Amino acid sequence: MSIPDYSFGNWVKRRRRALDLTQQELARRVGCSLSLIFKIESDNRRPSRQIAELLAEQLEIPPDQHSLFKNVARQEKRVESLDWLAPHVAPQLISTPYQIKTNLPLSLTPIMGREHELRMVIQQLQDPSCRLLTLTGPGGVGKTRLALEVAHRLRDSFNYGACFVSLVGTSAPKFIIPAIADALVFSYSGTIELKSQLFNYLKEKHILLVLDNLEHLLNGIELLDELLKFAPDIKLLTTSREQLNLRAEWTFEVQGLPTPSIIELDDLGSNSAVALFLQSARKAKVNFTPEQGDAQAIAQICQLVEGLPLALELAAAWVNTLSFREIVIEIEHGLDFLATTKRDMPPRHRSIRAVFDYSWSLLIDEERQVMRQLSVFQGGFSREAAEVVAGATLLALSALVGKSLVQRSEDGRYALHELIRQYAATNLQAKAQEEIVITKKHAEYYLTLLQARESALTSSHQKDAFAELNTDIDNIRTAWEVAGTHQQISLLRGATWPLYYFYELHDFFQEGEVVFKRSAEMAQGWLAASGRERTVPERAKLEGALGELLAHQAFFNLRLGHNDRAIKLYRLSIDLLRPLDEIFILTHALLHYGYLCWIIGDFGEALRSLQEGLPFSRSLQHAWLQANYSIARGVVAHELGEYLEAYQMLHEGLMAAHVIGDPHLMSFSGNLFIRTAQRLGKVTEAEDALREGLPLVTEIGDRWGMGLRLERMAVAAQLAGEYVEAGRLFDESVALYQEIGDQWGWSRVLNLQGYFALLTGDGAMARQVFLQAAQIALTAGVTPNVLDALAGLCICCAQEGQSDRALELAILVLQHSASPQDSKDCAEKQRSQLETQLTPKQVDAARERVVGKSLQAVLLELLI
Repeated sequence: MSIPDYSFGNWVKRRRRALDLTQQELARRVGCSLSLIFKIESDNRRPSRQIAELLAEQLEIPPDQHSLFKNVARQEKRVESLDWLAPHVAPQLISTPYQIKTNLPLSLTPIMGREHELRMVIQQLQDPSCRLLTLTGPGGVGKTRLALEVAHRLRDSFNYGACFVSLVGTSAPKFIIPAIADALVFSYSGTIELKSQLFNYLKEKHILLVLDNLEHLLNGIELLDELLKFAPDIKLLTTSREQLNLRAEWTFEVQGLPTPSIIELDDLGSNSAVALFLQSARKAKVNFTPEQGDAQAIAQICQLVEGLPLALELAAAWVNTLSFREIVIEIEHGLDFLATTKRDMPPRHRSIRAVFDYSWSLLIDEERQVMRQLSVFQGGFSREAAEVVAGATLLALSALVGKSLVQRSEDGRYALHELIRQYAATNLQAKAQEEIVITKKHAEYYLTLLQARESALTSSHQKDAFAELNTDIDNIRTAWEVAGTHQQISLLRGATWPLYYFYELHDFFQEGEVVFKRSAEMAQGWLAASGRERTVPERAKLEGALGELLAHQAFFNLRLGHNDRAIKLYRLSIDLLRPLDEIFILTHALLHYGYLCWIIGDFGEALRSLQEGLPFSRSLQHAWLQANYSIARGVVAHELGEYLEAYQMLHEGLMAAHVIGDPHLMSFSGNLFIRTAQRLGKVTEAEDALREGLPLVTEIGDRWGMGLRLERMAVAAQLAGEYVEAGRLFDESVALYQEIGDQWGWSRVLNLQGYFALLTGDGAMARQVFLQAAQIALTAGVTPNVLDALAGLCICCAQEGQSDRALELAILVLQHSASPQDSKDCAEKQRSQLETQLTPKQVDAARERVVGKSLQAVLLELLI
């Protein structure tokens, strides 16, 4: 469909591009689905008033012109009224029809001597049959630099540009998908695995993905084949020291830069290897100028390292202290040694190792120690971490930066080139006792950091604390594994709760489940192996650790929709914790077990769990737990029809969340409060909470919270009689829940949409939506939502003249213990009407048919 030049959708699209925003990023900031932004820009959908207001903010419309923008959005004014709002000029924006913002790093220096390789690689990538091209070669040969240059030159050829994904520091194949998602700034949430969400996002994208450093992740590399099959317009450019051995793979071997045999002083720049060496030498030594007689020594250096760019840069770093001839002698010495003792190593690797050996030999003992110990870091480190873990002072770091062994980024973080890190790590491994000490110090630093950020993660500082920890996620993962390996139980206990909440905020449900399951199994092993060797307090400490790990494992099973498994784990955890002096984690486990029972419809068990934990939460005087207990008791009261009590509890929880300042908790409690306020007809309170909560869920990127918020906005519009807007908001909420895979929320809002369809007279649509909701909820084990759908289908059957079937459904809903009060009220109204229309014999027959019939059997009958 072509869009008129003078359309609102076209104006929004031009404005978004001028602000250098992708559709995905704009959707994330507004807090709506990607499909809505696409429909708005295609003029297939007009935004609601609330969405229009959020669009105005994110498109940087001046505040005094928001009203004009909303009027145009709602077709109350012509789009020409916006002409004076000239789109921003963004010089860095790439002007292709669908280009998203590129994240390709910019090189500070031009690429040298690679024109032939560039032509060949570009030619291969432009071949329609080439979907995956791997640049192979030894470490330090310049694969990454070549790949980036290719991506910069080709990005305009791809509708969605090019994206660079660094896999340095990625410790396992399972983290490839999160790394790609992070590079794309892809926001994900819910119970559907990240891979499925990311694949769906990329399915129709014409984009070049550059995946850098894959050689250590080959065991799980088959997922690239899956991605290529699922997303036919994607091309992958990868770098690896060895082939990926995938069916779709094309390869291009990157070799060292061409080296000269004989070269004259006045012709040094004609050879790319020499040119790179000289460029690096000038960085190391101000006013560096080669003298007569240096040309052949420089040429020999280039030959000895076979033109490897990293080796040239490292060798050039020593021109400040050594002559060219001395550099040649040292490299020759190393090469001779490797040639005779390391014959199984590739020649180019021997050359780079010779450079490393030489660089290493010229470091003082303290610098060598620092380098060894810095190798324990994954994905970079801060100055403070380097000092605490490796004893690296600022002076030592600066010296190593000057010797091209450590890199410093603009944000002040440090990193080792991966090849250098591996070399230093080999030296650390040769000193077994030092390795044990340093890995323990690394674990202590990052798990202590995690523990120190616990209070910030549950406060108004949540966003900053999350960003800080996310930067070091690879170090945190490594630290957790090391602490487990060395049975550092106290260290693990201190970091367990903040790690759980960090994973929750990150929506890392799959990883959270795996990590806590593995740790719980490890703790069970410790207990089994301890026998009588441990004292009673020591066993109690281990049992407490196990109880907490099981509770968090249960939580992530809950978030993944594995409710039966979550129930078993929570019960194991609670039974283990009750006899111990572990009040905090017991209170936490009882809380979330109560939430789980609420979701599956076991309201009596939910109340029992919450009533057991409530006195503990008060005695602990833990504000976050107390707020959650108010919220949990409120939602159970709502389902039981005790709406005034629910309102009071949820209001109490919401106010407590505001005092605490935790944005995640504020969003969650606010949405649940609005539901009860709307049920009681407290329109003003509900609208106030809606207005306050919109910026919150948008700011923290809470897509699940935005689904809840859209759901409540739709109900508010329905209550106000604004049916067109209500329909749009219901559609948006459904789409968002579906995108994030939250079956609980998805089925719930489908039920609301079904009742809305009945209100507007569309019985056929209502039946279709209720059946879909029931199927989704039944699969997820969310029984209350199944029963709510059946209550709606009862109305549909009655309207269709199927009175017997309608009465059967009404009786089933009324008799089931998991039915929310709203569903019971609906069913009771239908039952009283139907029993006046049917004979006593028909009524008795309907009651008999319900006996012993499962929800699955009832739904199957409705689908036939």
